[in-house]
Amino acid sequence: MPRGQPSIARLAAVLLSVVVAVTILCTWTLVIALQGDDGLLAQYDAARAIKGALSRDGDGAPVVSSTGDLDGIKRSFPDLWYVVTTKGGTLHYGAVPASVRDGDVAAPDASDFPEDGDALRLTNATVVTRVGGEFVRIQVGGAAYTPAQAALTSLRDVNYTAIPILAVVVATILVALITVPALIARPVRRVSHSAERIDGGSDGIRLPLEEAPRELVPMVAAFNRALERIDVASAAQRRFLSNAAHELRTPLTRVRTGLERVEDPHLRRSLVADIQSLSSTVTMLLQIARLPSDSPEMRRFDLVAAVRATTAEHVPAALAAGVDVAFSGEGEAVLVTGSETAARIAAGNLLRNALQHARSGKSILVEVRSPGTVRVIDHGDGVGDGAPAEMLQPFARGQASDGTGLGLALVAQVMAMHGGSVAMDETPGGGLTVSLMFPGAAA
Repeated sequence: MPRGQPSIARLAAVLLSVVVAVTILCTWTLVIALQGDDGLLAQYDAARAIKGALSRDGDGAPVVSSTGDLDGIKRSFPDLWYVVTTKGGTLHYGAVPASVRDGDVAAPDASDFPEDGDALRLTNATVVTRVGGEFVRIQVGGAAYTPAQAALTSLRDVNYTAIPILAVVVATILVALITVPALIARPVRRVSHSAERIDGGSDGIRLPLEEAPRELVPMVAAFNRALERIDVASAAQRRFLSNAAHELRTPLTRVRTGLERVEDPHLRRSLVADIQSLSSTVTMLLQIARLPSDSPEMRRFDLVAAVRATTAEHVPAALAAGVDVAFSGEGEAVLVTGSETAARIAAGNLLRNALQHARSGKSILVEVRSPGTVRVIDHGDGVGDGAPAEMLQPFARGQASDGTGLGLALVAQVMAMHGGSVAMDETPGGGLTVSLMFPGAAA
């Protein structure tokens, strides 16, 4: 994927992580807000601060010193009171209720409740703890957290609240960032792999709807319909090309027969050459039209034997042109998987192309090498100013070429059908070297 291109999967993962984090935090805040503090949290924190500030004087009486925690609680709760009882005495702070001072339980009044309702409120809390090996009783009252104070206090209590919440939030975000893109991209990647198998052939490959996510089904269905229309149009073009080539063959044969009656030998040879060129064009057009629509049998065959036989068929034409043709093959069979007929068509077109460009007195070398490479080396004009890739297009011609411009295009089509490749290089000293690489070579 190009850098900077937006990712739907990554965006979805980030949004999901944000939603999860906000949901957890809002839920936690809502629980704190609804639950509030009935006095237990604040009074427990006050008792803990008092314990931290507690000491005894020389007579063993309790003494509560000033500390940062205790001073903060006193500032937060002006009505705070507490009673500290030890064996050495009792210490009172604040407006201790008479019921607590006297040990009686008095009826609560309206000041004990912040608002009307049926809520229960803890008026005071008693904590029994051990300080310096002695049991101490601490009674605390007049303190209750607001919802905001309760939330902040719970966050400060990292051992029980903050760390678990943060751990859950962070873990959830990390899991979402890792898994969501993978889950979203997996079905899209399957559809992409299916699309890679579409090569323009006549096998009618379509993108499988069952592998597409629901959101991509309309796009995949539209793409398949477009492929169907392309196949129909391509089949119509191939039929037209095939029919036209068939219709031209008979008139060309008649014209060539009639040319034998031309008395001027130079004119007759020129016209016969033109008819042969036109007949070759018609033959290659027919091969191009048939090749994608046919389903050749893919089987193991000996590439050496196939190319040797094709080379032998072109020896008479080479002798007539004053060109030597040499064949070099492996000492043993080179087995590849494919269509032997199509491979011979490709090799034959390479030889005809080489003969058209070869100079008289020069040679053409045809090589077959393991694991499945056919190389035709000539010493003609080469590709000139044309790029090798452009020469594989239909009707592309090299410099000063009088060919049809279809031979190399047909070769490229044969190799694409086999899943192979075509390479074109300049021959040292001038000329063109074309290499065909077949896949599926024998081990």
